Amino acid sequence: MKRFIAVTISLYLAACISLCCIFAAGPQDKINNTEANDIIFTVRKYWPDAERAVSMMQGYGTDYLVTDAEGRTVAASSSGLNTDYVYDFIHKDYSVDILEDGKVLGRIIFINNGEDDLKRKVGTWALAFLAIFLLKDILAVFYLWKHIFDPVKRMNDFAGQIARGNLDIPVDCSASFGAFSESFDIMREELLYARKGEQEADKRRCEVVASISHDIKNPMASIQAIAEYQSLTTGSEELRREFETIMQKTNQINGMIHNLHTSMLDELERLEVRPKVLGSSAIGEALRQADFRKRIKDFEIPECLVMADQVRFMQVADNIISNSYKYADTQIEVCFWFEDECLCISIKDFGKGVKKDEEIFLTQKYFRGQNAKEKEGSGMGMYIAEYLVKGMGGRLLCRSEENAWFEVRIWLALAA
Repeated sequence: MKRFIAVTISLYLAACISLCCIFAAGPQDKINNTEANDIIFTVRKYWPDAERAVSMMQGYGTDYLVTDAEGRTVAASSSGLNTDYVYDFIHKDYSVDILEDGKVLGRIIFINNGEDDLKRKVGTWALAFLAIFLLKDILAVFYLWKHIFDPVKRMNDFAGQIARGNLDIPVDCSASFGAFSESFDIMREELLYARKGEQEADKRRCEVVASISHDIKNPMASIQAIAEYQSLTTGSEELRREFETIMQKTNQINGMIHNLHTSMLDELERLEVRPKVLGSSAIGEALRQADFRKRIKDFEIPECLVMADQVRFMQVADNIISNSYKYADTQIEVCFWFEDECLCISIKDFGKGVKKDEEIFLTQKYFRGQNAKEKEGSGMGMYIAEYLVKGMGGRLLCRSEENAWFEVRIWLALAA
């Protein structure tokens, strides 16, 4: 910008200095004295045949015309020449009388067109400077658009994206607003980081509250069952009323817990899943990271591209592997194959498994199989895993053979 302003000022100064020099020089005398003397001698020699005299002097640079004693033009060096006393005074023309015996027979008037040359020169320079300044203005508009108006427009669009909550689009750090744009982009990244942190905190809060609220149901159910049994078996009317009061309060607490649990699960269902194209190696790496006890046997995964959310798939793998640790605590077998334009993933352990009629309920909210009653848990692991897999466009299925094995199959769509 500073360079552009300096060039503009330099052009204006050059134009002003050039025009001042032209005007200071003034019009130059365009009459050649040698030619003028020759013309005077020749016209006087051949007078009154002035036309013959003029025709003999073709090629002279000096313009002149010959008049008679009454001022009528009788010959001229070129057509279109005209003069009078006023013109003669202003333009510094001068004349020579043709005399014979002291009598004026005619006059030779030399035309001084130096001022016309000055006008032409000034006009030429003016047009040249006008063209230069026009080109400069066009370049100035282009420069301003590229370095000022267009960056400001992009910054305005970026501010609109920020206002709408779209923090994934980085700002274009132009040369004109480099530090300013970079500061805005840092602000965007900080907002995006804060939003992700808030989402993760909300997610963890929902999971903790949902898990605790579900786990409270078991001891509350035990209290309610004991109170109900005691109210039926006690012989004291006063104790029976006390036990009925306990039952009413436990029912009230159960209702509040149920509402809290349901609301937290609804929050969990709003977890954002963003599937994108991933290499199959990322799937294998997620399974290996989830297996911190090193129970998974060596496996090979075919090279392909799938649609998945890497972070969410790691959560799926954590849930499945941790369930295997908790309920089976055996070696884990992982297999891969292609099926219906999907990559199929089989994760199988060799523990007690579940009953056949419980398989379809394993992915429901807070459902736990009969063989899991003695283990701590909320019954949400497989429910969340299925929800996340569906969000990636895939599907999840649980299969089991009681007292033999338990298998989770996941289908992830291949990238087109």
